[in-house]
Amino acid sequence: MASTAGAITGLQKEQANLLTPAQSVEGRTGYTNEFANETIKALDLYYTDAKESPGSVYQTGTPRPHYTRRSGNIYSFAFHPGVPEKLYFVNANENKIYLTALTGTGYSAEQVVYTHNTYVRDIAFALDDAGDLHLYFSEATGAGANGMIYRLEGNGTATPFYEVRLSDVGGSWAGDFAFDTEGNLYLSSGNSIPASIYRVRSGTGAVETVYTDNAEPIKGLIVQNGQIYYANWRNTIYYLNITGGRKIEIYIDPNRTWLSDVGFRRALSADEVPRAGTYDRLQLRDFTRTMTRAAIHK
Repeated sequence: MASTAGAITGLQKEQANLLTPAQSVEGRTGYTNEFANETIKALDLYYTDAKESPGSVYQTGTPRPHYTRRSGNIYSFAFHPGVPEKLYFVNANENKIYLTALTGTGYSAEQVVYTHNTYVRDIAFALDDAGDLHLYFSEATGAGANGMIYRLEGNGTATPFYEVRLSDVGGSWAGDFAFDTEGNLYLSSGNSIPASIYRVRSGTGAVETVYTDNAEPIKGLIVQNGQIYYANWRNTIYYLNITGGRKIEIYIDPNRTWLSDVGFRRALSADEVPRAGTYDRLQLRDFTRTMTRAAIHK
């Protein structure tokens, strides 16, 4: 598979000195049902709490953080699908995308791989139409204006990819998004009630409501094996059966209060990597922005 130049590389494991962490000692698991204990645990699910400073990324079932910053929050994160030792993350109240990598002596110092001209809300990896891997990120102002998803290019620039129209998502969008392997784009409402998950169909751009919750927010989400996992901006992670439209509580961390994102950490095959589809495309010249070039790190 072709690889993208610069900070975002393809699925080949290009850094031989990166090590997989040792299995943590089992403590309080937080799993709430048999389905989670048998299935979710095997998927290596991680999460973060946006309220914490310094922010951490936690692994379900372990008693301690997987990674903790020296300072600053973590709102959203994504492990590289080909090199899961690479952890990318953002603080939604900053305009930077950060990278740290797991080595034999722990995680490396944070590096800024891209600086945007406004707040970066969420990030996600996906393959483009040519099969190249890119990091996508969002900007959003809630109910203030339409949001935007960008694609980070190998030369350190960002290309507007999809405009999230507020009229399509109930009038407000906090920037949370994810792709599935069929190229469909998923958007969640964020920290508002009622909350919904929307699907933008690849090939048509049609926006449809997948699920609505009248009791809790729906924050960061990820699609795995055709199903959705998301954080509720409180202390719970849910599994959503898309076909049945029913959420299942799978994990609770009573020590956290603002769970804001979830993700999986494992090397994916080409068929398992999410894909960015073809939607109602923008005329990109209408959205020319002044960007700060990324500090590229291979």
